[in-house]
Amino acid sequence: TIQADLCDNLDIQFHDSPSSKNVPLRVRDTNSGPTTTLFWGQDSDDRIYHAGVSRLRVRTFRDTVLELETTADYVEDGAKARGNASAEECQFVTSILNGKFATERVLTDSETKGLKQGSRPMTERELNVLERKKNQIEQALDERLKDIVKVKAPNGNEVETLKDSSADDEPIEEVFASRTQRDIDGIVSSIDEQKAKGNEAFTSGEYAQAVLFYTLALDRAADLPDKPDVDEKLEGRKSDPDLKPLYPRHVILSNRSACFLKLGHHEKALKDGSDASTLEPTYVKGVFRKGLALHAMGNYREAIDVLAAAQKIEPKNKQIKQALTFAEVRMTQEIRKRME
Repeated sequence: TIQADLCDNLDIQFHDSPSSKNVPLRVRDTNSGPTTTLFWGQDSDDRIYHAGVSRLRVRTFRDTVLELETTADYVEDGAKARGNASAEECQFVTSILNGKFATERVLTDSETKGLKQGSRPMTERELNVLERKKNQIEQALDERLKDIVKVKAPNGNEVETLKDSSADDEPIEEVFASRTQRDIDGIVSSIDEQKAKGNEAFTSGEYAQAVLFYTLALDRAADLPDKPDVDEKLEGRKSDPDLKPLYPRHVILSNRSACFLKLGHHEKALKDGSDASTLEPTYVKGVFRKGLALHAMGNYREAIDVLAAAQKIEPKNKQIKQALTFAEVRMTQEIRKRME
């Protein structure tokens, strides 16, 4: 599996490359049953994931001869901003289907309706296949259960039976805005999973990939029933200090802000840092990263105010103190230039 993000004119070539599984494939002949290796593309897990990639070219060669070729471009393939994800963060997958290359959009967790195929991201085509299989299984079970619950009299006629009301008794669950606690727990678990992947990618220095995972986590958080309250707070229309969100979105926003700072996307870093500090004003990392983004954009006066606020939260934090000193130095230098 290959992951490519935010690049242009990428050319990927497979020259007699084995499949990622490298499973021996038996070939019958008159000899003692020789084996050959599965080539790349012959297994369903041989995939290229890409987001924000322009003019991608993929080719496979067998014995130096070009076998298959395709191109992809996130704009031409219809990438659109969805939820918290920009068009550049919309993920696609290119693979070989029925002997031909195909590029498909990867669905978000909310679009898959809770259905999964292991840990692998799912496309609309795969979701449809999975839903068909699920429906077939449910129909088969219904047919079998019909025969099991039928009661017949000695003459062969079916007898109407009264269903035991106790069979319908189910555990009463807390309901929150049309979602049960079980639903909420499932969403939170999914958010934690994407956030953990983002943390792992960030630690490995794969900042663009980390942005993708954090964005998926925020998209999943949008399915929580407290979203209207969170949106109102972000828009400045609600300042209830007792508002307790169902998930600490400010942590994910702060983490994504750090990724954008590493990637040089300072305006996006500022937006996430600002949103994080709005949702939780005492979360020092959100305030700090907002200040760093302002500093990187050359807004030293604003950066000093924000970094000073961060220092009040954690007076002994050396990183904040150093960043504040740098901002003050830059501000002084800028004032001197204006006076020359």
